[in-house]
Amino acid sequence: MPQHPTPPATPCTSPAAAVTLGLTPGQSLWLCLPPGSVLHATQGEVSLRFAPRDCGHALHTPPQARLGAGEHLAGGGATQAAWVQVANALHCRAEIQVIERTPAPGLWRQARHLLRTALAGRDETAQDHTFGNVPALR
Repeated sequence: MPQHPTPPATPCTSPAAAVTLGLTPGQSLWLCLPPGSVLHATQGEVSLRFAPRDCGHALHTPPQARLGAGEHLAGGGATQAAWVQVANALHCRAEIQVIERTPAPGLWRQARHLLRTALAGRDETAQDHTFGNVPALR
């Protein structure tokens, strides 16, 4: 009987996590934006004030920004989380959406590989239930 090689597993990525928040007139909140995330204004207009950042021996505060409905602020290539204060800039309801980047594939594959490697070394004939030369934990 011919044996067919099994196709390699294709990495599946979960969709990016998105959180929608509504702001009433005059309301503001602080958000911690993870690296690579996007802040999208879906309704109204919001003003953004960023927390100071450490730039060597000095602190730098980026200028304030405003986002209207349909505009977005991309995290770009940021490697650290950023704190930003989001405030409703108008006298009507505003709505924002924080979209986190999709996690990089591979963690599940690495965990599965480590598990397979550990189980492949198990000696089924051993009476003391050892994994290769390493005793099993009970």
